[in-house]
Amino acid sequence: MKTIIVINDGSPSATHASKQAFAIARAVQANILVADTYEVNTMVSAKVLAGHSIQQPLIAGDRLALMLNALNQEPANYHPEISAMDIADFDATQLAAMIIKNDIWLMVSGSGTVLQNGPRQPLLNLQSVLNKVQCPLLIVPENWTLKNIQHITYMADLRYCRAAVVKYLVQLAEPMQASVAVAHLSAKGIPDIEESYGQQLFTERVGNHIRNFPVAFNNIREKDINKALDVIINGMHNDVLVLVNHRYHFKEIIGDYLTEALPGHITIPLLIFPY
Repeated sequence: MKTIIVINDGSPSATHASKQAFAIARAVQANILVADTYEVNTMVSAKVLAGHSIQQPLIAGDRLALMLNALNQEPANYHPEISAMDIADFDATQLAAMIIKNDIWLMVSGSGTVLQNGPRQPLLNLQSVLNKVQCPLLIVPENWTLKNIQHITYMADLRYCRAAVVKYLVQLAEPMQASVAVAHLSAKGIPDIEESYGQQLFTERVGNHIRNFPVAFNNIREKDINKALDVIINGMHNDVLVLVNHRYHFKEIIGDYLTEALPGHITIPLLIFPY
């Protein structure tokens, strides 16, 4: 059984991201673990849990779990199991160990808007966690309009494209009836590829490994990374952009490290795979 972990820092962006995680969990038939990165004791009604109205302190993760449990009451073919865990005292190494131990399939976190003084480093370094685990991280912008995911594009230099990443994307996309594409952009300093060679390389790198799901190939020759992103996000109407941590195009798009807010031109969820 797949498990999706939602990183909850108590922010509106975390709540927003948890709703997208819930939609994915229903589609791929995964359970949800809400991981609360800070402790807040709040008197709330425990009616859903106890069957009658009482008051008891719940940590923030429990409040988010209650909200997801309320969504879970709606009719559906699958109802994910939702649980909460306090990880307020965890550092990146401890969180990574927990993710490995529980065989987590996907991490999900929210991304706020850029502050006047620029985005700050998050309290919990999820990029460091990515260096220690096998599952990817989905970052959902707070201004992203929640919707069913329909189009997913993996941005890479095809010469270094990873079949394992595409296989995972197929697992994610197929139950949602979404499309998967690989968008080739040559790494800096490496020549472009001709269309015929690109198709041959795509077949070798991807097609021969993914036989039962149609994966598209786009050879993007635009040298300006921001213009290329605009084509992928707005021109191709993608819902998820896929990158590999520390690999080609990541630094050009994200910078040296992840912060609490994605760059302004990343307006769709960003799925980052471990290096």
